[in-house]
Amino acid sequence: MGQPSNQRNTPLLIAAGTVVVAAIVAVAVGFNHAANSGVNRQTETPSAAASSTATPTPGASQVPYADCTTATFGSPLAPLNQPSDPHVYATVPGMSIDQTKLYEATITTANRGTIVVCLQPNLAPQTVNVFVTLSRNHFYDGIPWHRVVAAFIIQAGDPSCIGNVQALPATPSGTCGSGGPGFHFDDEPVKQQYVDGSIAMANSGANTNGSQFFISSADNSKNLQPQYNLFGKVATGLDVVGKIQQGDIIQSITVTEQQ
Repeated sequence: MGQPSNQRNTPLLIAAGTVVVAAIVAVAVGFNHAANSGVNRQTETPSAAASSTATPTPGASQVPYADCTTATFGSPLAPLNQPSDPHVYATVPGMSIDQTKLYEATITTANRGTIVVCLQPNLAPQTVNVFVTLSRNHFYDGIPWHRVVAAFIIQAGDPSCIGNVQALPATPSGTCGSGGPGFHFDDEPVKQQYVDGSIAMANSGANTNGSQFFISSADNSKNLQPQYNLFGKVATGLDVVGKIQQGDIIQSITVTEQQ
């Protein structure tokens, strides 16, 4: 994500009825969430606009969520073309996943528990590939959840936030929330709804995806516009998602491939 400006990384919540912005989730870009209100487009944050219907991008076919609990997975994937600095990439990683298989990402937190996410290449192949590559190369190890909005989303993925997250009610600043891996990649059609437990990329505008991601901690299908690459859903550990506090640390994310 580099240092994107005018970012919309976090979902923007707009109150129903009147157009009142109510809780913008700054995704990895210093999102200004004072008192759960306000929009700071200098941070990577999903923008949620409430509407009677929240459908995927026109023309995008809907793909059912997969159930990873019924699949068999192998051992954790080893690093692949890992850069000397795990937080700095010269370019977007090349395609290395098998797009016909599911992937399971195990997010281990320092003190809240484990979240297991089912990743689906048929939802967004490029996004799954980037997330798998960064995870297996230890990009996310030690990175904090820098933005947490109760009953909305938890967001992480910015290495500049390590040791630099303000406690609530403060929100990410210019030095936390706008960082990334050194590259951007394009948007992909959104083929599902942002339901409770869904995982998607944060961004600061069109085609500015990087390393920041968020997990919905509530059903955001009517709150979020289809502007964030959606690539999977929590398989187990949804209760842990609800326990995450701003500043909690991701110890590691390991990824396994369907056998």
